[in-house]
Amino acid sequence: MLHLALVIRALSFLSVSSPNPDVATITLRKVTLRLIPFLFLLYIVAWLDRVNVGFAALRMNSKLGFSSAAFGFASNLILHRVGARRWIARIMMSWGAISVAMMFIQSTSAFYTLRFLLGAAEAGFFPGVVYYLSHWYPEAQRARAIAAFMTAVPVSGVIGGPLSGALLKLNGVFGLAGWQWLFLVEGVPAILLGAIVLVYLTERPEVAGWLAPLERDWLVKKLADERVGRDTAQASGITAALTNPTIWQLGIIFLLAAVGFYGYSFWAPLVIQSLTKSSDLGVGLILGAISAVTIGFMVFNSAHSDRTRERPLHVAIPLLISGAGFFGCALFRQPIWALFSLALVPIGHCSAYGPFYSVPMRFLTGAPAAAGIALVVTIANVGGFVGPTVIGVMKDRFEGYGPAFFLLAACATAAALLALRLRRVRAL
Repeated sequence: MLHLALVIRALSFLSVSSPNPDVATITLRKVTLRLIPFLFLLYIVAWLDRVNVGFAALRMNSKLGFSSAAFGFASNLILHRVGARRWIARIMMSWGAISVAMMFIQSTSAFYTLRFLLGAAEAGFFPGVVYYLSHWYPEAQRARAIAAFMTAVPVSGVIGGPLSGALLKLNGVFGLAGWQWLFLVEGVPAILLGAIVLVYLTERPEVAGWLAPLERDWLVKKLADERVGRDTAQASGITAALTNPTIWQLGIIFLLAAVGFYGYSFWAPLVIQSLTKSSDLGVGLILGAISAVTIGFMVFNSAHSDRTRERPLHVAIPLLISGAGFFGCALFRQPIWALFSLALVPIGHCSAYGPFYSVPMRFLTGAPAAAGIALVVTIANVGGFVGPTVIGVMKDRFEGYGPAFFLLAACATAAALLALRLRRVRAL
């Protein structure tokens, strides 16, 4: 948990403009220490269950006779709703059970069905948590809080890479293949954590018994004052949020970005193995190292975005870096340079998370904010389906990753250019 400790330490300098800065700082530090480690752990488990099929593919594809196109097609079908404590608990327990069930697949039809059910089971987790954090952090600290939660994505690589590689080595133990052990061991924690969610998470600051009355009053008032300002500036109602052109622009930006990143997430183990000829464990260690570097960039970019109160540039520049990484993967033939380029993909993409998901809460509040975030994530996750599918189909057709990487690079670059256009939105 060293990486989580570094993230919490990076967030501990939360500086707040307040008549009583001591209360503000102490309150937000308590909130961070109470919520972020637990939500961070939940997202690690969620992400491991979502992408462990990429590691399973190192052995499962050849064992079951899956083509690259079949593998890519089922990789990420996700539906989204917004929920809170009970919804998150339901999500975790059901997706854990489905993830464990993946160990029993014997055909492509079963693979498609369970990946679809896994996506449906995960519905609402990410947008629900982002919306949940908006009830606990003022706008000036929100990008860092979201980034801290979302560092679970690269941390899952630090943990999951070596873990998945090691689990594949259990091939034959108790009659199970290594990829079956992978689904079993990485699915059970979700079931257990789902039950803990019900007793650990607090719905809103108003009922947070772990905050002192003075701290609770400050946080409730601070958030209420911000909501009043946004309510005055925005059109009322969920319909207005769902038809807001900026919300749709945000969704399209991360749809294009997600095409590349989900393609990376599911195919990176196979790409790295083809570049380096490493063992399964070696692939995991390389991915772990890439993820460790990504964490530092995520925290830095989000902290700088909070300090400057600027979001669009802090989204656009990282997405350009991600696009440059894909271009490098397509162009470079030397494994070391191709691997370096591949590392730029998660570094750039993940660094955009905090600033990006802070944008909807700058001009929406309450139910419209919940609907807006859910719509952005739903649109973006179309890219999560397209990316793995595109790589699989193009790899089969062109017998290599180069053409697919060019396409993914173009998508990331287009997303960055659209993010720059957000600077024209007066509320941002």
